[in-house]
Amino acid sequence: MSWRGRRRLALWLAALIAGWGALAVMSGARPSGQDFDKVLAKSAEGALSAVRTAQLAGQAELDGRATRTYLSSVLDDALRGVVTAQQRLAQVPPPDRGQPGNRDELLKLLHDAARATGDLVAAVQRGDDRATRFAVDALGPIGDRLAGFVERHQQ
Repeated sequence: MSWRGRRRLALWLAALIAGWGALAVMSGARPSGQDFDKVLAKSAEGALSAVRTAQLAGQAELDGRATRTYLSSVLDDALRGVVTAQQRLAQVPPPDRGQPGNRDELLKLLHDAARATGDLVAAVQRGDDRATRFAVDALGPIGDRLAGFVERHQQ
C-alpha cells in the first residue's frame, strides 16, 4: 500500500473512531442535576483561580516585580486553566431544562475570561504596558463575577 493509501486509511479510521466517540457521548446517560452542578462549580472554580492568577501576574509585570520567564509560565498556566474549564463544561450536557441557563451564564463568563487572559498574554508579549493595564483591569470584574457564580453553585 502506498503512503497516500495508508494516509487515507488512517484518516478514515480516525474519522470512524471520532464518530464512535461522539455517538457514545450522545447516547450516554445524562448526569443528574446534582452532578451537573458539581461540574459547573468545578469549572467556575478552575477559571476563577486562573483569572486571579493572571490578574496578579499582570499586576506584578506592571509593578516591575516579574521576570519574563516566570510571567510567561504563569500566564500560560492561567490560560490553560480557563481553556480546561471550558472543555470540562463542554463535555457534560445539562440534565434538564433548568440547567442550560446556568451553563450558558458560565460559558459567557469563561469566554470573557479566556478573552481577557489572552489579551493579557498578547499585551505582555508585545511589551505594551497600556494594554497590559487594560487587561489586568478587565480581569478584576470577571473574577468577581466568577466568584459570585461559584458562591451560588457550591454545595
